[in-house]
Amino acid sequence: MDFPDATTEPDRPWWRRPAALLVAAALALYCILLVEDIGAVAGGSDSSGYLNHARLLSQGRVHLPERAIPGLPPASAPSYLYVPLGFRPARDGDGLVPTYPSGLALFIVALKPVAGWRHAGDLVIILHSIAGLVATYAVCRILGLGRPWALLGAALVAASPLYLFMSLQAMSDVPSLFWTAAAILAAVRSRERPGWAVAAGAAVAVDVLLRPANLLVVVPLAAVLGMSPRRWILFLAGGVPGALYFAAHSHAAYGSYLATGYGDATRSFQAAFVPGTLAHYARWLPALFTPVVVLALALPWARGVPPWVRWLLCLWIIPFAAFYSAYLCTHEAWWYLRFLLPIAPALVAGALLVLRAILSHAPAGVDPGRSAAALAAALALVALFSGWWIHRLNVLNIGREELRYGHVARWMQANVPHDAVCLSMQASGALLYYTDFTIMRWDMLNRANAGGVEAAIRAAHRPLYAVLFPFELDDSGALSRHMPGDWKQVGRVDAVTIWRRDLDGRKP
Repeated sequence: MDFPDATTEPDRPWWRRPAALLVAAALALYCILLVEDIGAVAGGSDSSGYLNHARLLSQGRVHLPERAIPGLPPASAPSYLYVPLGFRPARDGDGLVPTYPSGLALFIVALKPVAGWRHAGDLVIILHSIAGLVATYAVCRILGLGRPWALLGAALVAASPLYLFMSLQAMSDVPSLFWTAAAILAAVRSRERPGWAVAAGAAVAVDVLLRPANLLVVVPLAAVLGMSPRRWILFLAGGVPGALYFAAHSHAAYGSYLATGYGDATRSFQAAFVPGTLAHYARWLPALFTPVVVLALALPWARGVPPWVRWLLCLWIIPFAAFYSAYLCTHEAWWYLRFLLPIAPALVAGALLVLRAILSHAPAGVDPGRSAAALAAALALVALFSGWWIHRLNVLNIGREELRYGHVARWMQANVPHDAVCLSMQASGALLYYTDFTIMRWDMLNRANAGGVEAAIRAAHRPLYAVLFPFELDDSGALSRHMPGDWKQVGRVDAVTIWRRDLDGRKP
């Protein structure tokens, strides 16, 4: 793969260019939007998992003791009864260990002194969201697109309902986009200055700490680094500190230097999922990144795109898309395409390169790269199209939905005895993070074991409550099927209901 020599263009500082000032203003407005709507707090399984993991790391540990009641130790309890979402039993029986990787948790710990526990997650996600847009612009530029086209590429990502949705909660997908793009950018720069290979290796290390499957970025990186021993040595040197940390954390938490909290996930990948996932890609990627993204399919045959660019983008896109096409969850909902966010800059850049090649033979007035009016029209179309989908998919409400978990926890602390046992599933990770209640997973109970658990709670003289989201009542029959009895609703926070069962005549 032949890469071009570096070229430098004389230029004025950005603050002296009106267009650059407009872009800076747009980024500031985007940041304000995020600040207004973000809820990167301990919520559902993923977000509470990352926040609980961060708190453990801040204390210098990775094991968490179960909150068990006397008379029912974890070894005698039903499997996973005391295990909140985001955790799993430790292999050696020493309490619980986190399910999710430590990368995002490390960023939260790092920014906790700046923003406190309440807003550290918000700051991590907002910074990565803005950085992801800058990285997308840089990817477009380094692959040969001019500033107008690169600006359009960044706008396609910024306006994406998927990108915005994942920029409003404590998840690792948007950070994964940035660090994947950063690794590619640094590797391409290493063709000019080999020292950049160190940065590429460090970026890959962070990327893998965020999500082990992000190691797939090594496929395009290998093509960029080429056969140069010097670049490879520098690349490995940059990645060694992260690799050593990964091994130490994995050994401490899971008993193996290469293990992850996911355990054996091989059964979650099946060829039978591929057809449905490919149909899911075809349906949702044009909605989430505008129909322009379909043009990326023509990239291998686009003669107007340099061969090295085509190779790089194909090697970047295909491994991720193929890997997640066989995954259990990818086809289940539009937001599961978050797994593809690490390739979003490549998809957008590839599509725009093909579009530029098509429009190169058209009048200048319809080419965003040659006409300011055409660029303005393209940006307006992106805003209108994506805005419609953002509204339809209710994207901007996800942060407020995540904040509900904290509101529920505060209600519980104010209205429920401190020694209560709380049945929960969806809220279990958040209750672990925000409260000191003993948490039991209702989904681990059934008619065969519920009687023994109830007897242990009764013998311990502990009040019994349940915190349930609507789907837990309607779809799962959390109380009627898993622990039947005389339950009474005693509270409500938005759509989340709190229930009490009188076991011994005590009143709340």
